[in-house]
Amino acid sequence: MTMTIRYQTTSQSLTQVDTVKNIPDDATIVWFDFEDVSEEENNYLTNNFNFNYLELEDAITGVPRVKYKAYKTYQYLVFHSMYKDDFSPIALNVFVNEKVLVTYHQNHFESLNEVAKMNSKHHDPDLDCADIVIHILDMMVDKYFDFVYTIEEKTYNFEAAHVDDTQSKKVMDNVFQIRSDLIKIKRVLFPMQELVNTIKTEDNLIVDSKHSMYIQHIDDHLIKQNNIIRTSQEMANEIRENFESYSSFRMNSIMQVLTLVSVIFSPLTFIAGVYGMNFEYTPELKWQYSYPICMLIMLVIAIALIIFFKRKKWF
Repeated sequence: MTMTIRYQTTSQSLTQVDTVKNIPDDATIVWFDFEDVSEEENNYLTNNFNFNYLELEDAITGVPRVKYKAYKTYQYLVFHSMYKDDFSPIALNVFVNEKVLVTYHQNHFESLNEVAKMNSKHHDPDLDCADIVIHILDMMVDKYFDFVYTIEEKTYNFEAAHVDDTQSKKVMDNVFQIRSDLIKIKRVLFPMQELVNTIKTEDNLIVDSKHSMYIQHIDDHLIKQNNIIRTSQEMANEIRENFESYSSFRMNSIMQVLTLVSVIFSPLTFIAGVYGMNFEYTPELKWQYSYPICMLIMLVIAIALIIFFKRKKWF
C-alpha cells in the first residue's frame, strides 16, 4: 500500500489528498499514515521528518515495545494491538508534534480508518494532532474487549464443561492453552496500562480537560480489561490445581491399593518360596494333606490381613 495523506483546516474537516502539494498552507493538521510501505516510502519517512533515526529503524524493521517518549519538537508513542488467532502483538508507531502526525505500521489497523472517517464527517475546528492520537488509542483499547471477552467466555465455558470431568486426558492440555492465551493478552494489556499511566503523568500530550477526560476513559477500560484477565487467569489456575489435586489423590489411592496387595501377598509368597525349594528332606512334601492345609493357612493369613486393614480403615 502507499502512504495516505490527510489534512484539516479550521474551515474544512479531515480530508484525504494524493500528494503533499495538495495540502493547503493553512492546514492545522497534516496526517501521514504509512501502512505496509515500500522501500521508497521508507526513505521518504527517513529523509523528510526529523525523528530519532534509531526509533525510525525500530519502526521499520521490527515490533518495538509499547513506549512513550517526549522530545523537544515531537512525541513518540508505540501502541500494540493483537492478532485474533494467537494474540501476538502488532505495533503501531506514532510520531506527533503540534501540526504533524505520522503513523507507521506494517499491518492494517481498522482503528485508524474509523478515526479518519469520524473526523472527516464531523468537523471540529479545535481538533489537533493530540486529539487524533487519543482517539486512536481509545479505539484500539475498545477493540481489546473483543479479545478479553473471547478468552473470558472460553474460560467460563471450559470450567462449566469440565468442572466434574476427571477422565479426559485433554483437559490439562486445554487448560495450559487457555493459560498461554491469557499470558499473551497480558503481554499487550499490561504495557498499554503503563503507557496510559505515563501519559497521565506527563503534560505534553494532555493539554486540556478534554484530553484528560479521554485518557481517564481509556484508563478505566484498561483497568476493567486487566481485571477480567486476572479473574480468568485465577479461574484457569484453580481448574489446573483442581485437576492436579485430583490426579495426585488418584495416584495416592492407586499406590495405597498396590501397597496393601503387596503386603497381603508377602507372607503367601514366603510360604510358597519355602515349599518351592528343592530340598530332598522336606517332611511336609510327602504328607497326604499338606497341600490343602498349606492353601488353607495361606487363605487364613490373607483374610486376616484384609480384616486388619479394614479395621484400620486403610482402604
